[in-house]
Amino acid sequence: MGFVARTPSLAGHHALSRLAERPDPELVELVRRGDRDAWGVLIKRHDHRVVLSLLARGVRLDQARELAQQTWARLIAQQDAGRLERIELPGIAIRQAGFLALDAARRRDAAAPGSPDTEVIDPEASIEDRLIRREELARVQAELARCSPVARELFALLYADPEMRHAEAARRLGLSVQRVRQTLCEVRARLRAAIEAEPLR
Repeated sequence: MGFVARTPSLAGHHALSRLAERPDPELVELVRRGDRDAWGVLIKRHDHRVVLSLLARGVRLDQARELAQQTWARLIAQQDAGRLERIELPGIAIRQAGFLALDAARRRDAAAPGSPDTEVIDPEASIEDRLIRREELARVQAELARCSPVARELFALLYADPEMRHAEAARRLGLSVQRVRQTLCEVRARLRAAIEAEPLR
């Protein structure tokens, strides 16, 4: 089950625009009061980082998007049930996505030992959609491969542990904090461009 955004009316669009200008703590407070539009803004704001964190774990792009959707659906359900005490984003979503990725990998290994790379294909997806997803994945993998070894290590380090501060990553890799921030911004920009690039037709 995924999070499905509603198509807003004109008045609703203005309300969403105002919501989008609010900082996370205000949106979280609205979420606690049951505001689904606030959830939608938070998801839009943080979904990209959740997907990137999964890519850093080696998850394929199509699966990363599906796991991110499952992550948000699970967090919303936990909040509705009153089981989500703290909503700190993107950390809580990245951790939840990581748990789901590990669980999916364990299930794949149990179903087909020795073949963890078995591709899960949406039976509803057209051949064209499947080819586009493979092409997107290839672009992301190629872009990561073009990054320097230090940049790849930094990216994996920070996205594997969303609580890690830039200063700690800098200490581990022998870099300045400024260099860590610059490198991370460069990697994010490159991956974003690869993900958002127009597919070949």
